[in-house]
Amino acid sequence: MRPVLTCLPRLAVLLAVTSGPVSGQDKPNSRTVTIEVTEPTGGGVPHAEVRFSPPPEDRPGQLETDINGKLTLNLKPGGYTLVLARPGFKTFSTPITVRDAEEIQTVSVRLQIGEAGSAMVETAPLNSPPNKCATSEPLKPTKTFTGIYTDEATRNGVEGKVVLCMTVNGNGIVTDVVALSGPSELIQPSIDAAKKFQFEPPPRVPAATKIEMGYNLTKPCPAGGKGMDVGEVTVAIGTGHTLEGEQDDALKIVGRVSQPLPPYPEKARAEWRRGQLYLSIVVNPEGRVVEAKIVRSLDNVLDQPALDTARTWRFKVSSGGKTTVFPVTLSFQIPCLDHR
Repeated sequence: MRPVLTCLPRLAVLLAVTSGPVSGQDKPNSRTVTIEVTEPTGGGVPHAEVRFSPPPEDRPGQLETDINGKLTLNLKPGGYTLVLARPGFKTFSTPITVRDAEEIQTVSVRLQIGEAGSAMVETAPLNSPPNKCATSEPLKPTKTFTGIYTDEATRNGVEGKVVLCMTVNGNGIVTDVVALSGPSELIQPSIDAAKKFQFEPPPRVPAATKIEMGYNLTKPCPAGGKGMDVGEVTVAIGTGHTLEGEQDDALKIVGRVSQPLPPYPEKARAEWRRGQLYLSIVVNPEGRVVEAKIVRSLDNVLDQPALDTARTWRFKVSSGGKTTVFPVTLSFQIPCLDHR
């Protein structure tokens, strides 16, 4: 990308979050939020893009400040991730909470100038109200998913880590997800993935747990390799035997109902971690995986997501057999490195 030299002033952002009804705009169970974007001299900044996650129900389209640098809208009480974007400046992202009370919340932020052609990202810590994940509980996931790179993030070369706070009910289902920090272009795909997580039932409900999702773009293969350092996962399932060690009554896998590939976590791929992970899965006569364990570990980043995925597999199996143990080999490869 050709470098572009620009000379732009610093931008100060004042977020005035005012809770309370405004004449002609109040709705049941909603609060009015006013956002002001100003520059250091005090002048309003018009046409600054404003995004909320989750998006407001009453204003689903694109939002931006008016000619005076202000935006007023109704939001239901709860947690949101607020993102402000303005060409030439670093994007600002922060969690906010709209309280169901007659009070004013104010957050003041100063954004830094962004370099043309770079990923312009700045994240802010949660300062008000207190983060419910401050006492995050370690919960055991039964299903995990990874976020997907958006076209915008790919074009802008955005990499980084998104930190999320998830609320989990007594059945291990995620009921709420709030982004705590991370590049704005990666927040929504991370939230979408986190909402599909499932956990073992927590001992106390509702439970709050914090997770991180890392994102790294692929790069040209080094040392004369062709292509990009894209990760690849292959699965090989061997011949099974019954729990008693016999093969005559063992099931045979004749088809796949659901067998998603394990994820190749971005942290592992970006650091070129690769090799073979050996698992053992137990399949019942209905074709469901009822148990899975690691026989030979590969890597602490790769092992657990792969094990969690294997536990979700379902197969079409031969009739008349007994519950069967199958050996599984998962190969994590970066073809441009491994096939030179």
